[in-house]
This record gives sequence, C-alpha cells and structure tokens, in this order.
Amino acid sequence: MPTPTITRRSLLLGTAAATATALTACDSEGGGDEAGKAATEKVTILTGAGFQGREAPIFVARQKGWFAEAGLDVQVLPGKGTTENLKNLAGGQATFATLDVSGAIIEYTRPGGIRNFTLTSVLHQRNLACFVALERSGIKTPSDLAGKTISYIPGGINQLLFPTYAKLANFDASKIKWVNAAPPQHPALLIERKVDAISQFVPAVESVQALARQPLVTLPFTDYLTDLHGSAVGVSADTARNKPDVVRRFNTALLRGLAYSIEHPDESGQIYASQKETQGQKVESAVAELKGMAGYVQGIASTPVGQFDLGRIARNIAILQGAGAIPTSIQPTDIVSPDLIG
Repeated sequence: MPTPTITRRSLLLGTAAATATALTACDSEGGGDEAGKAATEKVTILTGAGFQGREAPIFVARQKGWFAEAGLDVQVLPGKGTTENLKNLAGGQATFATLDVSGAIIEYTRPGGIRNFTLTSVLHQRNLACFVALERSGIKTPSDLAGKTISYIPGGINQLLFPTYAKLANFDASKIKWVNAAPPQHPALLIERKVDAISQFVPAVESVQALARQPLVTLPFTDYLTDLHGSAVGVSADTARNKPDVVRRFNTALLRGLAYSIEHPDESGQIYASQKETQGQKVESAVAELKGMAGYVQGIASTPVGQFDLGRIARNIAILQGAGAIPTSIQPTDIVSPDLIG
C-alpha cells in the first residue's frame, strides 16, 4: 500500500488539543468578575503596514465588543510589511499578523526562509497592490516604469512581487530605482515629484487623489497577476498547535468585523478614525478605502468571506512558480490551515 502523505497542516491540527476555559461558580462577593478576567486572553495583531483605512475591521470588531465576546483582549500594532511581520510573528512578538498571501508563499519557499507559520483566514480574495503615478508624468503602462523612481515599503508585497509583475508586463525590473518610505509618506513623495510612482493598494488610490488634486494613473497588479490573493491572517505554528481555539475565536470575531465594515463603510470609517492608534487620520479617507475594498473582500463564486479556496491557492502557487518567483512548488495545505478559520 502507498505510504500516507502527512502534510504540515495535518501535523499541526492532528497534534492540536482543543482548549476550553472552565468558569467556576462564584458567590455574591464579586468572584464572577475575577473569573471573567481570568478567562480573557490577551493577544496582539500586526496590521499590514502602519495604520490604513483597510485595517478598520480589526478596530470595528474591538469597538463593537466582538473580540471581548470571544474572550479576547486585542492590542493592534502597526505592521511593517509581510517580511517583517513574518519575522515578528515567528519570533513571538505578535500573536497574529496580516500577511500578503503571495509574499508569505515567497518567504516560505525561499532557501532558509521562515516556515514557522500558517495562514488561517483570507481578508482579500484578490491582490490589492498597484502603482500610482501622476498623469502628467507620462506613465501610462507598466513598461513606462522602466528607468523610473518608485517608492516602496521594504518587505512589502509591491516590492516582493515586482520582478514577477515586470516579467509578465514585459519590461526590465532591474532598471527601477527604489525609494524606501513609510506608508504615510508615499502620497507626498508623489505630489512633490520626488518619485515617479508610488507603491499603493487600489482601495487607497482615492485618498491619494484627494491629496494630489490632479489626474492620476493607476496600474493594478491584477492586470497581469490575475489569480493572486491579497492579505490573510497568519499565526505561528506554535500558536496553531497549542491554541487552536484562540485562533478560531479571533478569526470569527475579525471576520464579523470585516463583513460589517464592508456593509457599513461610513460607520466603520468613523470607528477607525476614532481609535487611539489612528488619531489624526481622516474619516473620509477610511470610508473611501473601505468602499473601494468591497470588491476585493467578497468571495470568488460561492466562497464565503474569509474562507480560502484551496484550488485558488494552488493556482496562486503555480503562477508564482511559473513566473520564477519561487524555486519550488508546495501544497496549499503546507501554508494554509482552513480548519482554523472559526
């Protein structure tokens, strides 16, 4: 008989023990409050990069009390792109992290790359990455980027996928000059003509437009990379193994926040801008980003919001391998654990 195949996911889940918190009966002296405190699990999540309007679902789930209902006390930390987020996740500096699916696959398959993680729920069914340029720059197509200066976030998906994007768009990726910048700095660099184009996510383009007050050109990666996922929630292999119930409860509350944010962008934008972490950000920018994000969140065909389609993950992997972005193929379950969604 053939030897059974043991995948990384099945090993994680097969050894995972379900966790349950037993609340003891308490008297009228306030023992119930103490039991409630003991039952709350403190966790942290890294955003994709800094604080952007598209991160509103996290804050909505926290503000609405849905994390609290799940027994979780959630601290939101500013992420620094997929590569740095993975380093912090694997190193135990965060419980959860927002990761680009393709970026995570690239890191997982890189010789010596980080493998101590798994993806549990998908936030964006389509990749959001794009480049934005001023119309007067003369940039109209991806090939016009050759020889130009572009802003980027180190370890962010725009830079990680750029060689693949350039190959499929048929121009020389080595001719680009990159300028390292924090997310809030990108629009100013573009408007002041310090760069020719900026790395951005499509839902945020309207916010750039409001600042630039002049016509823009948007070059979405999906024009050439048609079947790539966007962001997902990742956890370390240790967390998946030892606290699967915490992971499921977190995903359930977060995806509730995600669905609510898409259905109620105006309210969610206000919630986002009112948080202590996001002070100074404009409500209208967050609302615009949430409205622009709707088409990227809603499932492909009948796939529910937040759930991975393993067939699409397989195609995501195949596209990256075919373009030479990863050295070898992997199985979808090597990197995705759909049983931990909630």
